[in-house]
Amino acid sequence: MVLNVMSMEVTIDRRKGGPVRPVRAVSLAVQAGRTLALVGESGCGKSMSCLAIAGLLPRRAGISAGKVDFEGQDLAALPAKEAQLIRRRHIASVFQDATGGLNPVRSIGWQVAESLRLRVGATRAEADREAVRLLGRVGLPDPERRAREYPHQFSGGMNQRAMIALAVAGNPRLLIADEATTALDVTLQAHIIDLISDLRDSLGMAVLFVTHDLGLVAQSAEHVAVMYAGRVVETAPVERLFADPRHPYT
Repeated sequence: MVLNVMSMEVTIDRRKGGPVRPVRAVSLAVQAGRTLALVGESGCGKSMSCLAIAGLLPRRAGISAGKVDFEGQDLAALPAKEAQLIRRRHIASVFQDATGGLNPVRSIGWQVAESLRLRVGATRAEADREAVRLLGRVGLPDPERRAREYPHQFSGGMNQRAMIALAVAGNPRLLIADEATTALDVTLQAHIIDLISDLRDSLGMAVLFVTHDLGLVAQSAEHVAVMYAGRVVETAPVERLFADPRHPYT
C-alpha cells in the first residue's frame, strides 16, 4: 500500500470563534498502479484532505488526529523537515488551474528541470534533457521548442500537460490529481485522463483522483471514496458503487 490514511482530522485555528474541523475521520487507501477517485460536492473537504496529505495546508491549519501512512511512515507524526523531504521526493500534485500553478516568468522546460533537480539531484544538463523527454512523453509536439516557451504561449490543455510533466518528473510514488480536468473541454478531459492512466501504468504510481464527475470516475478509477460534510461516508470498487450504492448521499 502506497498511501493509507486512517481517521485523519484537519483543524483550522481561527483568530476568533475557536478552531474548526473541515475534515473529520477521513480514511482512504491507494495501491501502487491503481487509482482511487475521491468524489463529493464542492466544500465537502476533498481538496483540504489532499492538501493535508501533500503537506500544503495553510499556516493556521494542521493535521490534528489520525495517521497519514506513506509506505510505512506516518507523515503526520514525523518531524516537519523529514516529512517534507519525503513529500518532495515521492508525492506530486496536479491542480485544476494549470496556468496559476506555473511560473509565468520561467520557461516550461526550466520549471520541469527544476523539479528534477530538487527531487533527484540531477545536474542541470541531465535535468534539461529529461525535461524535453518528459514534455514529449505527455504529448506536446516539438518538445525542444516548447521547452523554451512560457505558459502564456500555451493553451489550457497544453499547460495541463506541462503540469503533469512537472509532477511526474523524478517518478513520484503518489500523484494527487485535484480536479485536474475540470477546466478543460470534454475531448481534452479524455486525453488527460488517458495520459494520467498511461503514466500510472508505466511508472507504477498510485493515483488519488479528485473529482465530482462520476463519468470520469467510471472511466479512470478502480475504487471510489465518497466524501460528504468532511467525512468519507462510503468506499467501494467502481463497479459495486454504481450498481449498488449503500449511502443515501451516494
